[in-house]
Formats: sequence, structure tokens, C-alpha cells
Amino acid sequence: MMKKSTVSDHEILTLIHKNIDMRKLKNKNKAITKKRIDELLQKLKEYVKKEDLSISGEAGKGASTIDKQFDSLIVNVDGASKGNPGKAGIGVAVFDKDLNIVHESCEYIGAATNNVAEYKALILGAKLAIKFNAKSTLFKSDSELMVKQIVGEYRVKNTQLKSLYSEVQSLLEKLPEWKIKHVPREENTDADLLANKGVEMFTE
Repeated sequence: MMKKSTVSDHEILTLIHKNIDMRKLKNKNKAITKKRIDELLQKLKEYVKKEDLSISGEAGKGASTIDKQFDSLIVNVDGASKGNPGKAGIGVAVFDKDLNIVHESCEYIGAATNNVAEYKALILGAKLAIKFNAKSTLFKSDSELMVKQIVGEYRVKNTQLKSLYSEVQSLLEKLPEWKIKHVPREENTDADLLANKGVEMFTE
């Protein structure tokens, strides 16, 4: 008869969500192994993909308000790549018109360049704006290249970026009204922190 695990899968996922250091827990409890954690994360990733949930890796704040309609949203987006190309993550911070945080999301996207990560962050941000039924959306990014490509000031020459650009444009068409603005990195701190958190999610 198999010995019952002292820690349930649900408890492990809860600890991961709370950013508890798994290495310390593994030393204290032999039931928590790297293999088990990896299998749980893979199952979670497959579930997210199957259900077409754009918010993976992080449950995010304000998820219960997805069905609520907002007159105006500010969506800060950022991508991070350690190596360019290298392990990459994306981050999105959604605010209402009074600058109250509505939702935060981050995701590990595998190996990618900074520019690819920036585009994928914008794609996630656009999907969130659609899900939040935003009447008006202002996207903010510290990627001058991407912003100028989106508004048509720069041409998109890179083959991979062309595909991502098309996906972004397709999503933006679903929004009643939108604008995108280039901001300095110091004005994009929330999304930047989330993007770097995304890089760290599946790298242990």
C-alpha cells in the first residue's frame, strides 16, 4: 500500500502561487520533489492552453472582475529577455482610470528576444482589455520600436515580428477605442517587475 503524501498537489500549487521558496520546502519535506513540482506546473500549463486562458503562470489580481465592464483602462506591458535571445518573460499591469490596480499577470514564454517578448506582452495586454470589456484602452510600453511599429511610424521588417504584429492588429480591431504610448522605463515599473518575475517562473 502506497504511503499517502503529506502534502497535496493543491497545497503545493498554493505555495508556488504565494512565491514560497520551493528549494527550502524540498529540504524540509521529502514529498515535495523537483519532478513532482515540474509535473504539476506542466499540467497547469496544459490546462491553461486547453481552456484558452491567456493568463498563465500567475493567477493575477482582480481575476474575478474579468466580466466587469470598464469605461477606461490603462494597460502597462513589458517583456524581458535574459540573453537576447534567452529565457524570456512578459508582464502586464492593468489599471482603471483612477490608477487603481485591476489585474496583474506574468508569464514565462521560453527562449525569445526582447522585441518578441515586448510583442507577446502587448498581445496578452490586448486580450485582457478585450476580456475586461474596456470601452477605451491606453497601452503603455517602454519599447519605442514596438510602439512606433504599431502606430505605423516604423516598418516591421523582421519575419517573426511581422506575425506577432498581425496578431496584435487583429486583437486591437476588437477594441472599441485604443491608443498606445511610449513611456520611459521608470514609468513602466509594474510591468517590468512582472516581466522579470515571468522569466524566473520556469527556470529553476
